[in-house]
Amino acid sequence: MNKLTVPVLITLFTVSTLPFAVHAQTKKASTSAVASSSASVEDQDVKALREKVASKVAELRKNQKAVAGNVTDITTLAAGTIKIKTPEDIEYIVKIDDSLTKLFQVVGNSKKEIKKSAVQKNAYLLVTGPLIDKTIQANYVYQDDQYIVKSGKITEVNKDDYYVKVISSDKDNYTLDVQTKSQLVMMNIKTLDQEKVGFSKLKEGDTVHFVVRRTGTETEPNRYSIERMLVIPQEYYQK
Repeated sequence: MNKLTVPVLITLFTVSTLPFAVHAQTKKASTSAVASSSASVEDQDVKALREKVASKVAELRKNQKAVAGNVTDITTLAAGTIKIKTPEDIEYIVKIDDSLTKLFQVVGNSKKEIKKSAVQKNAYLLVTGPLIDKTIQANYVYQDDQYIVKSGKITEVNKDDYYVKVISSDKDNYTLDVQTKSQLVMMNIKTLDQEKVGFSKLKEGDTVHFVVRRTGTETEPNRYSIERMLVIPQEYYQK
């Protein structure tokens, strides 16, 4: 082999492999560009989705409300819907999600978690969650007793049916039934002590502070059974 053979062969080999190397580099660069473009599109989609979710969460938080009223319909409770009516006679549809909604029974100053089946008709509910029109998606539902606390004057004493009529300080009229469980106390105008009394001690003109429980089953507007009543005899103001 002469002296020119080896350099010529090396040159020919280098020249022959050059197009392949360029082609491989071009293909690798092209694949990298496609992957980069695909990743960029995915990032944009993820960003758009996050913004959409954030916007929806902000909207729901903005519409967070609390409504309270008595249960008027539980026939669709199995499907996750009940109806309540407020004291102002406004009706709301409450949507309950088995996986998201928390339900509690309020007992005194504490609460315990309950199942959906424990919600009763006429029960008093406090519901919190996003409110749209008259439909609330319940996050929390509290079942509780609704108490009414008022002050006023006795305008009538019915000794046959054991009830008194009272006009409150805000000019509402109430009919209050005295039951065996009703707790009646009267202020002694001499000692200012509170003493337990019976129905016979009540008379027209006396000032009363009373507590009643609204059950939603009342047969007449503003007619309730007395839970507790403090009576201040009218003579106290005449001293």
